[in-house]
This record gives sequence, structure tokens and C-alpha cells, in this order.
Amino acid sequence: MSEDQPAAEPARPAEPPPVPRRHDNVWREIAIVVIGVFIALIAQQLVDEWQWRQKVASAKQAMNEELLWDDGPQIVQRAAMHDCLVRQAAAIRDAVETDQPRAEVWRRIDGYWLQPVTYDTVAHDAATASDIASHLTLDEMRPYTLAYGTMPAYSRAADDEVANLARLHALRRTGAALSEAESSNLLMALEYLRQDEQLIAEGTRWTIPQIVKLGRIDPVRTGHFIDEARRHYGDCVHQPRFL
Repeated sequence: MSEDQPAAEPARPAEPPPVPRRHDNVWREIAIVVIGVFIALIAQQLVDEWQWRQKVASAKQAMNEELLWDDGPQIVQRAAMHDCLVRQAAAIRDAVETDQPRAEVWRRIDGYWLQPVTYDTVAHDAATASDIASHLTLDEMRPYTLAYGTMPAYSRAADDEVANLARLHALRRTGAALSEAESSNLLMALEYLRQDEQLIAEGTRWTIPQIVKLGRIDPVRTGHFIDEARRHYGDCVHQPRFL
């Protein structure tokens, strides 16, 4: 090396690679977790809403079937038989009060016919107990509340009718003229029957219009009930005018 040539500079040591900043990775991971949780919550909410829609639809279908197929035709039959039951109860009372022979009293008692039925609220009770009713709007629930409102009273009256009809049929079929005690028992049972029949008859004028707001009362099953009533009461049976 000549004296005129400058001396070479010493080599610089290599710079170490940049160290990644840990807080950037932490925030990125937090964001991923938050977004994942948010998506999961939204997905779960959508699933829950779909499930509740399915439950509400099933509950409404069950209540409609109970009202339009089960309770409705039975209530129509009672409305159609009202005049017949009033007339037959009056005929029994007349036979007792005019001291008709026991056989004649029994003939008229046998003419008082009721079809054993139940006025069910199973679907409505299930919807209320399972909190499905809270997922219906007030406008959606109101028709069911109004239609079902009289069913408990009908059920109690129907149970009482069975008991009082049994009291009529407890009369001995053989023997002399009715005793005073027998006449009193028959008249008391008849009065209870009259009150129960009046309660149901007045209720049908309210209940049937509420039920038909939900749909058409099953015509086939209604026809069976009307035919059965006419088999016992003939032309006295008339379909309600407000159907």
C-alpha cells in the first residue's frame, strides 16, 4: 500500500433485526377474540329468534286446533240445543208439579240429554306456562285470551250438570206417586241444571264470535255434533245465527 492511499475505514457491525412490539400483537389478538365473541353472540341470537318463532307458530297452531276443532264444535252444539234443553227441563218440572205418574216423570227425565264433553285449555295453558305467550304481541294474544276466557266456567258448569243429571236419574223407576222428598230433590236438581244451562247458553253468544275471529270452526266435526243433537231433539235444534 502506498503512502498516498488513505487507510480503509473499519467495518461497521451489522444492526440487529427490529424486535416486534409486543403490544401490537396483544391488541390484534384481543380484537380477534372480541370479533369472534360478537359473531358468536349474533349467531346465537339469530338461532334463538328462529327457535322462538318456531315455538310461537307451533303454539298458535295448537291453540287454533283446540278452539276450532275441539272446543268450538261442542260450544256450537250447546248453543243449538239451548231451546231444547229449556223446553225439556220445563216439561220435567211440569210433570213433577202436576203430580204426574212416576213413569211419565221418568219419560221426561229420559228426554233430557246432554253429550258428555270437556272444554279444554291444554294448548293455552302450555303456551302460558312455557313463556311463549310473552313472545306474542298484545294484538296476537288478545283473540286467544278472549276465546279461552269462558272455558273454565263452561268446565265447572259441565261438571255440575253431570252431577245434577245423576240426581235426576237417581229417582226410583218403580213405585207409587212421587213422595214430597222425591219431588223436592228433582226440583232442586232441575233448578241447578237450569242455572248451568243458562250460564253456558249466555256464554256461547260471546265465545263463538271470538273463536271465529281465529278461523272457521271445523264444519265436519260441528256437523257430527249437530246430527247427534238432532237425533235426540229433532227439529228443535238450530244452528246459531251468529256463526
